Amino acid sequence: MCGDTFIKPYLTMRIIVLFVLMVLFWQCQQSSQKSAETTLSGYLSQGDGGLQLRSCGDGKTYTVSDASGALESLYQQACMPAPIPGEAVYAVLTGTLSADGAAFTVQRADTVTSISTRNACLGWDFWCNGTEPFWGLRISEAEGGFFFKDIGQEEGAFFAWAAPETDGATSWMYESGELKVVITKSPCSDGMSDLEYSYTAEVTLGERELKGCAVRSGEPLPQE
Repeated sequence: MCGDTFIKPYLTMRIIVLFVLMVLFWQCQQSSQKSAETTLSGYLSQGDGGLQLRSCGDGKTYTVSDASGALESLYQQACMPAPIPGEAVYAVLTGTLSADGAAFTVQRADTVTSISTRNACLGWDFWCNGTEPFWGLRISEAEGGFFFKDIGQEEGAFFAWAAPETDGATSWMYESGELKVVITKSPCSDGMSDLEYSYTAEVTLGERELKGCAVRSGEPLPQE
């Protein structure tokens, strides 16, 4: 009788201690998992090997796997309405790195949107655009080429990087394949807004000739 009186409280206390230890272990596991998560921002693109992210921070390229189930769709949406084959978009992604630091598993897509002058983080030289028809052209040595979007035709094209003929201050001429771009330092208006640009852009693409305005990296953007 006395033995039972002693054993029962002992077992109860042991169960309580084990329960507390299990709770603490679970909390440690959760804390460890959260602390292992990291957020990367950069250029998300899709190639033959799947999605990859080029980090804004160190320029390193990570192989991306998607545990969120939404990344592929968000990427496709960000490329519209004039997708470029293998196009990069700006993304902020939260997830975990592999042990060797080469792969990134995405748990949550915080931001997936087209690259613009506001979020471009890997460097660009000129950003050109025009109206009637609507078109855009990003010139970026850091990205290795020219990224053209014909918004009206909903088509995009990439041309490999080629250094310009330039005086370094007032004129630049780029040629790559069927693309030719002439940028001149001269006041320009896009014809549809009150924005004033400091550069004009003339683009020849095959038999097409397009005229528009441009902004140069490192200089103030046009203000409304």
